[in-house]
Amino acid sequence: MSDDSALVLDGVFYRVPTLDILKGAYLKVEAGTVCGLFGRNGSGKTTLLKVAAGQIRPTSGLTIIDGERLHKPSKWRRFSKIAYLPQETMLPPDVKVQTVLRSAGMRIPNVRERVASLCDQEVRELSGGEKRLVEVEVVLGLDRDYVLLDEPFTGVEPLLIDEMCTRIEKAAECGKGIFVTDHYHQYIAPLAETAYLMWQKQCHQLQAEGSIENELEQIGYL
Repeated sequence: MSDDSALVLDGVFYRVPTLDILKGAYLKVEAGTVCGLFGRNGSGKTTLLKVAAGQIRPTSGLTIIDGERLHKPSKWRRFSKIAYLPQETMLPPDVKVQTVLRSAGMRIPNVRERVASLCDQEVRELSGGEKRLVEVEVVLGLDRDYVLLDEPFTGVEPLLIDEMCTRIEKAAECGKGIFVTDHYHQYIAPLAETAYLMWQKQCHQLQAEGSIENELEQIGYL
């Protein structure tokens, strides 16, 4: 892993006709680490993830992947390096979980026990939390260097969130760079080695000299 092993968003602006959503946002996700992004509803978190994933094109700014500058969306290059979990479910309802896993190139014996126990069920039979657990397993199991997780914990019961957190930690230990945002700050804060707060349409890096939650309290976010 070299010093350039990172996903960087640099000077990202995103405008719609009547509104500036991002104004020069900068963020860095190093390989082998978890980076947390905090912010209020409407602060631009999802927009930033979509820019990184190539889902939308910024008004200006760079995405840099392992030292390579991408001036244009370059979807093939992004998709070969980045896996993206959106807020909305991405699982087809009429197939079994084992089919979903195999279509993602995953071997059933290698997935976590809780996910393996769902393999014979159709997606439509799963609870919302179980669907999210399967989705997290899939995106983290893909052969990608960086994984973007948008609200993976929202609406999920605590025991399943604990399963997800363990899986995220394991993925980072194996060298993946994980970029995660969620309103459940109490789960992200212990995971994150670096963290940013979306404020005034920019990313402000948290110093976390004590703890991320303490700093969020000091600046009035919590």
